[in-house]
Amino acid sequence: MNIPDRQGLIVRKLRFDTLDICLPNHFHVVKISEAQKTLEQSSSVCIPFPEPITGADPGLLLEYLQPADVNVTGSFSRNTGLLLDDKIAIDIAVTMPTQLFQAKDHRDYRYFQKRAYYLACLADGIQKANVPSFALSFAYQDDNPLQPVLIVEPRQVSPDEESAQRPYQIRILLAASSDLFPVTQTLPSKACTRRSAPDVQDTVSSTVYNATLRSECCSLLSLKQLDESVAQSDAFRDACILGAIWLRQRGFGSSITQGGFGQFEWASVIASLMRSGGPAGPPVLSRSYSSHQLLKATLQFLSAYDLVASPIVLQSLGYQIVPDTGPVFFDGSRGLNLLFKMSQWSYKTLRHEARISFRAMCDPLADHFRVLFINRVYDHAKLVRLDLQNVITSPGSAIGRVIDFANKIYEKLNRRTVDRGPPMEDEEASALFRNFWGDKAELRRFKDGTILESVVWSASDSMHGLLDVIIRYILNRHFDLREPRSIEFPGKNFNNLLPQQTAAETDMLQSFSSVRRTFELLCQSIMSLDDLPLQVRQLSAASPELRFSSLYAPEAGKPVSLKRPVEFHVQFEGSTRWPKDLFAIQRTKIAFLSKVAEGLDGVKLVLATTLGMGSVKYKLPGEPFLDIGTLDLVMFRLRIHHEHELAILEQSLSGHVSSASSREDIASAISGWKRRFVQGPAHTQAVYTLSTRFPLLSMTIRLFIKWRDAHLLSSHIRDELIELLAIRTFVHPYPWQPPASLSTAFIRTLAFTANWDWQSEPLIVDFSSALARQDIEAINVRFEVWRKLDPGMNRVAMFAASNVDRDGITWTDRRPAKIIASRFVNLAKAASDLVSERGLDLEAEALFAPSLAEYDFVIHLKPEYSEGNQKGPSFKNLRIESRKHTLDAIFNPLQRFFDELEELYGDSVIFFYNRSVTTVIAGLWNPQTGPRNWKVTLDYSTVPLSNSLVAINKASILQDIARLGGDMISRVEQKACSHKKGRFQAWHFR
Repeated sequence: MNIPDRQGLIVRKLRFDTLDICLPNHFHVVKISEAQKTLEQSSSVCIPFPEPITGADPGLLLEYLQPADVNVTGSFSRNTGLLLDDKIAIDIAVTMPTQLFQAKDHRDYRYFQKRAYYLACLADGIQKANVPSFALSFAYQDDNPLQPVLIVEPRQVSPDEESAQRPYQIRILLAASSDLFPVTQTLPSKACTRRSAPDVQDTVSSTVYNATLRSECCSLLSLKQLDESVAQSDAFRDACILGAIWLRQRGFGSSITQGGFGQFEWASVIASLMRSGGPAGPPVLSRSYSSHQLLKATLQFLSAYDLVASPIVLQSLGYQIVPDTGPVFFDGSRGLNLLFKMSQWSYKTLRHEARISFRAMCDPLADHFRVLFINRVYDHAKLVRLDLQNVITSPGSAIGRVIDFANKIYEKLNRRTVDRGPPMEDEEASALFRNFWGDKAELRRFKDGTILESVVWSASDSMHGLLDVIIRYILNRHFDLREPRSIEFPGKNFNNLLPQQTAAETDMLQSFSSVRRTFELLCQSIMSLDDLPLQVRQLSAASPELRFSSLYAPEAGKPVSLKRPVEFHVQFEGSTRWPKDLFAIQRTKIAFLSKVAEGLDGVKLVLATTLGMGSVKYKLPGEPFLDIGTLDLVMFRLRIHHEHELAILEQSLSGHVSSASSREDIASAISGWKRRFVQGPAHTQAVYTLSTRFPLLSMTIRLFIKWRDAHLLSSHIRDELIELLAIRTFVHPYPWQPPASLSTAFIRTLAFTANWDWQSEPLIVDFSSALARQDIEAINVRFEVWRKLDPGMNRVAMFAASNVDRDGITWTDRRPAKIIASRFVNLAKAASDLVSERGLDLEAEALFAPSLAEYDFVIHLKPEYSEGNQKGPSFKNLRIESRKHTLDAIFNPLQRFFDELEELYGDSVIFFYNRSVTTVIAGLWNPQTGPRNWKVTLDYSTVPLSNSLVAINKASILQDIARLGGDMISRVEQKACSHKKGRFQAWHFR
């Protein structure tokens, strides 16, 4: 970073005209008891003595002499600095002369009391010097009460000057000569604070005291070593900048309240590892590494080594380092533990973040730049909000630690009500455990025979209720806060948005257990049939209900919960007697399904079976199926998977085809066949496995589907694409861990969708780390080929691949269209912006509120026909009789109505609706139906305009839609003329 002209002049003026020249010699030698009174006679500067001052030696003499040296130091001098609150941070190190100190000044705060007086004299001199107007103030260096520093900032300037220069902040630091005190006197094992007054308590521990004193003495040596590293390694400066950004995005800094590990510590660790690897070992890091390699190697070092359990000592020169409660990275050349400001908690957090970032750098599918340097990950502690009476919370306070601790509990509970502690043999750990939990702690014997200290929590309606109990118990026991006004969990309302979510969050897949159990019993019944022409080879699930991703979880005995049949496939053993014609194959399938139906007639589980035939598409035969109704009113749909159909279709495509449209029909049939019989079952099995691995995945998928439906995109975005986006949040969670709450998972999925540049980047999801780099490269090449073949993205807009579907277009072929993909991402951006804007005050329902102002017309449907309002028979005898009419429970007239609209007017109108609860159907007129020359081949109704132009007859089409909908439609609203944008005129129907 180059020094701007104005700031450079001020730094030079401050350094050469003020600090390098001996200040007026009116600071006489004074006793510490008289120092403040003497200084106040000439100025208003208060001496920033370290507390406590009551135990100081009253005869201690304080003196000011000309500085031994003045240097611009810190990251600014090495051009590795970052803006601090939009300010340029400039550090000036003033070296105090050795004559001021005695050999015994390392004891009992004597050095730091002399240091404070020296700093006050500097402040007084700068105030009286002839330099630009400055505002002076004292602050603690890195929040260390032993190291006050002088902050120099420009006073308020005129608007013209303020716009012409960037704000800056100058910190005047004090340093001492490296040989002022022997290293052996300031080792961590030495006791340098031995006060005579028993009622005086030390502000800092002895370890921090010694390390702070040594850091003052070796500050110039540290600067020299960093400058040497810059000269020896071309990538060192860039690695320091990258590390500083990585730390800032995770809330780390050199100050104690920010964890005690900032840019200086990062640079010092790298420089030390480039010089040595142990007491006499070779360097850990090579000077020839690139900046990326240095960053990755440093993250690996921080994550792999436990510096609390196994301290690292470099160039120790025979020093004996005693174990410490915090991490130890001891640099013998300086006699300093570089991590002395870190606590165990901050160090564990640093290792945690380094471990996640290193894994992300090793993941070829992760966006390394965004994960490491763009995403901010230190806001995760805002999960819980407490409203406490007569308690002031502050950073680092006890209450703040409780909030952070509660968040860790939430992540680690893993939906269990018994927390295991240490074994009874570990007396020290058991005592700590019992002291923390009090009466809640008890000894329990577990199934594996172990006897552990444990805490048992009673089952609750949700995890938030359990966490509420834990937080209240901790506050009451350790802080005597018996009745906090409230404890809020901002994400708890997301659970209530899921339909039929009556089970506790501790058993998130319970809603699907009944249908899964019925499916397994049905498969056993089919496998045991003996009178089939061929043996059953395999039965495969191919339905959202069987992979825990259906929005409406099937409820046993409630036909209104059946939104669609639960589909699965049967594959028979191979035979050469299968016909070679597609139509003949379908008739053979009908015969097989009839035999299956006959065999299931005597099975108690099966209530009724019905043979059906799919609609004819692309001039190809429809697909037969067998609907099987079970006693718990779950409807299953069985189809036969016959692999020779694909070979026949591919042979037809490669042979002579009469027209381009016929070729397109065959290609679409091939794509649909693969989607149904190949990719569908494989996808279902993969999602089923992941749902058992990540219990929150099912709820996240269902909530994201509800969000898509709420914004009327049900017919445009396939469920499988929604599932891939949600799965990515769990299998590629960087820079976080997999989410531990539904709100976090949903918001992260929205954020990724909002930032997905789908036009130039494919979505690649690796379910089980099965994709090698060459596989990913092959998928990227396939994506680029599709963009070249279809530059207008008329067929494939979004490209989504996985390790079970490497084609990338299975779930995005022709859906969504380009305009729909843009709207989908824009809606996610709007939702993410709303989350960022409202923060903890977010109402979850606001994310699911659709806007109808953008549509050309809106068809309002009567509530009694809405899918969510369909009801079964109210009397018990009618419910019993209706068991044999389970097919009627699946019939959805609104879905049939929408499908017919798509078939009749799909080329002229883009329709939108909510499949979950269909109350409106919205539409946009296709831009291609605007004014144009009349032709005989136009496939929509038109009205004449001037100059032989025609346009689509909107009024006539809407009237036809109203007649087609009949009693289901309450009114149709059409947007008025363009100069009244957003206003609708309505037609009402009784």
